[in-house]
Amino acid sequence: MTARLASASPFAVVHPVEPPVDDVGDGSARVVKVRTRSDGLTASGRRIGSDQIQTAPKRSAEDLLRMVPGLLIVQHGNQGKGYQFYVRGFDAVHGSDIEFELGDVPINEPSNVHAHGYLDLAWIIPETVKQIDAHKGAFRLEQGNFATAASIRYELAVPEKLRGTRMSYEVGTTNRHRVAFVHAPRGRAQETFLAGEVMTDAGYGANRKADRLSAMAQLRLWQRDGFAVDALATAYQGRFGLPGTVRLDDVKTGRENFYGSYVTGQGGVSQRSIASLRLSGAKDDHRVSLTLWGQARRLRLDENYTGWLVDPVHGDRHAQHQDNAAIGVALDYERQLSDRAALRVVGSWRGDAIDQRQDELLADGHPWSSSRDLGILQQSFGIAPGLRLTPRRGWLLDGGLRFDAFDAHVHDRLAPAGTPRASGTLVQLSPRLATRVTILPRWQAFAAYGRGFRTPEARAFTLPTTAPENVDLSAYAGGKPRMTTTENVELGSRVQPSELFDVGASAFGIWIARESIFDHVSGFNVELNSTRRLGLEADVQIHPTRWLDLGIDLTAVQARFVDSKAPIPGAPPLFVQIQGALNHPKGFRAGLRWFVLGPRPLTYGAKAGATTVMDVSVGYRIKWMQLDISIDNVYATKWREGEYNFASWWDRSQRASQVPAIQFVAGPPTMARFAATVYW
Repeated sequence: MTARLASASPFAVVHPVEPPVDDVGDGSARVVKVRTRSDGLTASGRRIGSDQIQTAPKRSAEDLLRMVPGLLIVQHGNQGKGYQFYVRGFDAVHGSDIEFELGDVPINEPSNVHAHGYLDLAWIIPETVKQIDAHKGAFRLEQGNFATAASIRYELAVPEKLRGTRMSYEVGTTNRHRVAFVHAPRGRAQETFLAGEVMTDAGYGANRKADRLSAMAQLRLWQRDGFAVDALATAYQGRFGLPGTVRLDDVKTGRENFYGSYVTGQGGVSQRSIASLRLSGAKDDHRVSLTLWGQARRLRLDENYTGWLVDPVHGDRHAQHQDNAAIGVALDYERQLSDRAALRVVGSWRGDAIDQRQDELLADGHPWSSSRDLGILQQSFGIAPGLRLTPRRGWLLDGGLRFDAFDAHVHDRLAPAGTPRASGTLVQLSPRLATRVTILPRWQAFAAYGRGFRTPEARAFTLPTTAPENVDLSAYAGGKPRMTTTENVELGSRVQPSELFDVGASAFGIWIARESIFDHVSGFNVELNSTRRLGLEADVQIHPTRWLDLGIDLTAVQARFVDSKAPIPGAPPLFVQIQGALNHPKGFRAGLRWFVLGPRPLTYGAKAGATTVMDVSVGYRIKWMQLDISIDNVYATKWREGEYNFASWWDRSQRASQVPAIQFVAGPPTMARFAATVYW
């Protein structure tokens, strides 16, 4: 029964698609292998394998996220700072609506000083990522905090064909230099490796220099009778400049360069270390995964996006500081009850101790005031029992109910005497249900419903529950901190006519009845009106040979406020990607990524322009040597990667204005990187 459990189980992340069966007419069955990158539980779920990852054009592990269909990532800072994410009509900021895990270790940072759910993946060495599992919506029991729009998981390992020892040196046209080392002993489990990385890059514009140093080690400590124990340890430090945004009107009039910056000397420092221990395995009718983990984190950001607008005397420059320690445990247990039923229980606990501060700075970088000084203790707990049922052949039902609790205690060191401490506890129930029906041997239909959630950041408990005097919040209704929940529905289908094609389509809807956010400008907890997001996703995956994969993905979404019918700012209504990966047995390799981004709405009725960008990579390996060339932005598109609409005041010879103006962060111009790798 162990083999049956392994093949039929929806273990943690991925449900393998049932192999289609051809009836040969004599009562027997012939299994036909079908190559697919669907996760098998929903039409939109996607697994990205090692071949695609190895050939993809990339500067860091964050660039691997560009392979996820429908996910737009934007860097409005620099390499080393967390990206901004857009998916399914959500502006997920730095990760507030996308749950991210490295194996079983959660990486989102709840109550981060810069952004709730902050994600910074620059510390992950790309050569160690074996697979990416991306799940849209919130339909799976294991999806927890921040999975309001999607969940993404990186799995670390070095596949058999890449094992051994290798060292690579990369040089780029932006005075980029990178050295990477991977040691993966042959004969050991794929999970065992040691990797290191050193990188420096002057960047493609003003104040964009970045440096990083990273080390990762994973070791299979023990393996016996279907069980294994794996240990992971990482250490990282990065430094980077932060150019901020540039006003479009200043570029058009020649007052500022397209790749320029109003600021100098501003930047950030990011440090992180992780340790984890995981026991996993299966025996008879049981399967279990138990992970213990700990993290230490330090983040420093020195930024100014508005010049002198908010404070005409001192300026708007500020420095954010965060020190954080976290520990946690994750459990995933499954028992096969019968041929048609399996019981599954998912559980987790996380505790964080956070010290955070925001200092207001003078133009020369000296602090003159503190606007935030908090000590935070917070914890979250989740338990999710569920069942997987196969009522009849070709029909899968997978569902359950999550219970989550969040508890926060905040010490506000700047609060008036007598009111320095605040606390609160919130709970949430999240039903999940998904079904898959095999209509024909190569045709599956999917339907799913699930409730996703996001906890509030801890400092929301320190805020007033009624509007402060002299603060105009007429467009909003203030309220207490609460869980933000999304109601997700998805209908879809996948067809695999042969080993050559894999075609999928899905329609989705996401509703938020009451979204609670912290408005950092007013310093007040506010609730936005209800929102809804309706969309379509389609993809075609083509596999002409075993060594070539091609694919095109299209996402169209209409995101609006329910009452006003106004568009939700930020997320693109249309996003198209073309991907390609070639891994020829003779040693040739190539990767292609080409996207088309349609116009998207901004705040106050403005619109960001459409753009298209192509990145490519080519390489060749002969025995112990591999050479690679990567080119970003092949067509030299002068594009605005991040585009926003808000007021700023940089030229103090002109009168200040509160009228919003288009501000942008320039996307990379044409850049080339050359890499040589030696294997032994």
